[in-house]
Amino acid sequence: MNEFIILSANIFTGDPANPMAQAVHIKGNQIAALGTNIMVKDSAPGNVKVINLPGCLITPGLIEGHCHFTSTGFSLQNLNFRDITSISECRQMVREAVLTAKPGDWIIGRGWNDNLWEENREPVKQDLDDIAPDNPVYLTRVCGHSVWVNSTALEIAGITALTKDSFGGKIDKDPLTCEPTGIIRETLELISVHIPPKTNEQLKQAALTAQKEMLRFGITSIHSLEDLASFKAVRELDRDNRLKLRVYHSLHVEDIKAAEQEEFDINQNTDHLWLGHVKLYADGSLGANTALLHEPYDDQPENFGLAFLDQKNLTAGVEFAYERGYGVMIHAIGDKAVTNSLESIGNARKKYPCQPRDRIEHVQLFRPKDLQLFKDHAITASVQPVFLATDRFTAEKKWGMERCRNSYAWRTLLDNQIPLQFGSDSPVEPVNPVLGIFTAVERKDHKDTTQTTWFAEQSLTLEEAIIGFTRQAAFTSGKENELGIIAPGKLADLTIFNKDLFCTPRAQWPEIEVEMTIINGEIVYKKSAI
Repeated sequence: MNEFIILSANIFTGDPANPMAQAVHIKGNQIAALGTNIMVKDSAPGNVKVINLPGCLITPGLIEGHCHFTSTGFSLQNLNFRDITSISECRQMVREAVLTAKPGDWIIGRGWNDNLWEENREPVKQDLDDIAPDNPVYLTRVCGHSVWVNSTALEIAGITALTKDSFGGKIDKDPLTCEPTGIIRETLELISVHIPPKTNEQLKQAALTAQKEMLRFGITSIHSLEDLASFKAVRELDRDNRLKLRVYHSLHVEDIKAAEQEEFDINQNTDHLWLGHVKLYADGSLGANTALLHEPYDDQPENFGLAFLDQKNLTAGVEFAYERGYGVMIHAIGDKAVTNSLESIGNARKKYPCQPRDRIEHVQLFRPKDLQLFKDHAITASVQPVFLATDRFTAEKKWGMERCRNSYAWRTLLDNQIPLQFGSDSPVEPVNPVLGIFTAVERKDHKDTTQTTWFAEQSLTLEEAIIGFTRQAAFTSGKENELGIIAPGKLADLTIFNKDLFCTPRAQWPEIEVEMTIINGEIVYKKSAI
């Protein structure tokens, strides 16, 4: 049985009744004692192992509140276009990948962002055709809601000038020839269904790759949103005792139906893998111009975005979840999508008078009049602070400054008693929670701390930002009695930083590293010898 004490640290417990401490006693998989050095030493056996961590900050184990587990692992293996500033750089990366690929192999990548490109335009298939004539290319935008493909991929998928849009999606076409341009919005499965599926072993290796990265950043639990195949792979890792992270998994309606059809029990919950939410989509994304709005985009006056599910089908999806005892997590970025999500939950609860721990994911823009619906239904806003660094200038261009007063407005949400939980949406953004904490407090890009603070009145405190990565995410996953705060009797999941954020200038926060990650009383990551 593991047993040790940590002394001389600054411990932020997240417990309002006892917010700070100096030392902690871990026995087995639980917190045995908490307090001053003297109190904790007196409570422990005389021969117990002692770890001294002066100058370090200890927090409850950080919970990544919204990510994609195996996709994060694959993103570390595939082409990564994050922060690339031109189409020509993207082309060079694809060109190099083609050199080592066999004819017919798919070239896969993610992370391109046309809003950063010096060419100041969206890409087209011709940007890929000449460098990859014998390989289908599939490159996902940073938001995950659009793909850029070449002519070979379009041919494989049978997409031509005559192919019609599916509901909730759009095939971009040349206005003169009607030929597809190479951009597919939302209905990515038109192409992705033709990519050879990942094997179970590949999925497991991707999860292990992601797990290693997450432990390095102090993450002890994640809320992962992926498909049934990924869930099965993660369950095998759990059964083989290779899953160190705690994984709270959610599934789409189609995956739950598939599990029911094949009589696969998705409810065999363990301490490291459990399920409780159904994922639904109300719209697309800001960057892809598919976030659903009450008023049109400033730079595209004819465009109101796309409803991935109309109101009737969105309500049906909520009812589907309630019938099975699950809550819902609804992807909603635009203000109209948020309204639709809140109303669908309200409609479904009239038929199913329950109090599930429902969430709306992203909430990047909302109408103040809708805040009361959040409160009435006790809905958590599951947001990604690090998005602000990427999106602020795009939001100003597409939504205008007046609407932006109600975008990424975390202080307004908290002040209206709407709970916040934080994540990164990895691999959309880096999984490092310190970047999210920095952005929640500073409201600027961590790569350029000289930027002005964007709507400074919406800034959070450091304490509030840490709680967003701990206590609320424990609640929405049904684990508030075990996780989310440091207190005697709670599970010993801790994140230890090599410097104390409370005593370090904010501009230096992004450079702070994790010294140690502890899950279930086990040190699962250690930066240096102690």
